[in-house]
Amino acid sequence: MADLAILYLLVDFLHVWYLAASIISFILVGLIGYGGQKYFTFKNESKNHKKQLFTFFVIVGIGLLINSFSMFFFVSFVGLWYILASIVTKLIVLVWNYAANKHITFKA
Repeated sequence: MADLAILYLLVDFLHVWYLAASIISFILVGLIGYGGQKYFTFKNESKNHKKQLFTFFVIVGIGLLINSFSMFFFVSFVGLWYILASIVTKLIVLVWNYAANKHITFKA
């Protein structure tokens, strides 16, 4: 929800282009994602933080590409309201991030 709030504030109050705002909100929320996924979602106890951080940010980077292309597609081609497009996009990226981090970054 924080990403939607940031997106809304950037677009409606600061008049940032929806795609740039989407990227900014994605990155801001993604920065805290590593710790949350490592310690709470996957309860991973590995001390190999360098490798895991690198892998996590590669996966998040791919998620950012999926996010950007999906937002552009849903808003510019399908005509969805940017908030609704963001919700749909977040679900797609959520599946990607969860599966990739579970099977690659934080595999047991």
